[in-house]
Amino acid sequence: MRYLFMLVTLIVGALMPVQAILNTRLGKQIGGPLMGSLMSFLVGLICLFILNLAANYSAVAQLKPSATSPWYIWLGGILGAIFVGYITYVNQRQGMALTFALAVSGQIFASLLIDHYGLLGSAIRTINLEKIAGAVLIITGLVLIKK
Repeated sequence: MRYLFMLVTLIVGALMPVQAILNTRLGKQIGGPLMGSLMSFLVGLICLFILNLAANYSAVAQLKPSATSPWYIWLGGILGAIFVGYITYVNQRQGMALTFALAVSGQIFASLLIDHYGLLGSAIRTINLEKIAGAVLIITGLVLIKK
């Protein structure tokens, strides 16, 4: 089951550059990268709303924000908008491969720090020599993609 999740995660990750180029093309048709990103999020919102209604209607019907949760848990949508908007804007300027090599590198390094220190309530997973070697290989790949 673990390998199935890994395979599906790889496939879902492969959808990111496809989304970026589709958003870029949409933005060119309707008014720029921010409009392309907005329409992407609007379609995604509608899709997620319908899926939630179908999969978990009672949670949708009883939706209420928790007053005991930290304020920053609501920032994910803002971060997603920044990511999608920026990637939609920059991918045609520096190429898809370099854009996503940089994005994935940023994700890996941030993830290593989040795991190591247990940031934002995540489980602690200490950085070890193998993870450092993996990060060095990612940097090497990034340099090769840039050339």
